[in-house]
Amino acid sequence: MPYESKIRYHNADRVTKNTTVSHSLLEQIKEIANRKQVPFNQLLTEGIDYVLDTYKKPKEFKAPVKPKDRIKMGTTFSNSQYEQLKVRAQRFHTHANTLIEIGMEFIIKKYQNG
Repeated sequence: MPYESKIRYHNADRVTKNTTVSHSLLEQIKEIANRKQVPFNQLLTEGIDYVLDTYKKPKEFKAPVKPKDRIKMGTTFSNSQYEQLKVRAQRFHTHANTLIEIGMEFIIKKYQNG
């Protein structure tokens, strides 16, 4: 029988994904998560929701400059949410990690003073 956490319920839709993101953005997200006492991937999910809700058409999107401090990371995402993000990235001729970083920047601005 696989281990099941008693702290958080198991969500079968969540899968582990590896991606590369800006180290500095990730550190800021982890700091906010620590302050809010939530898992950092919960904040990443909120950022992805923002991106999916905000950028629907290619003309609404302008790719930011690629950060030079990208590092590999693994975390869990909702598989359906991540698949939507990948489709959106393809439509915008960019990568999913670029959209994740845009969501991270949104989260940092949203929670920077609280």
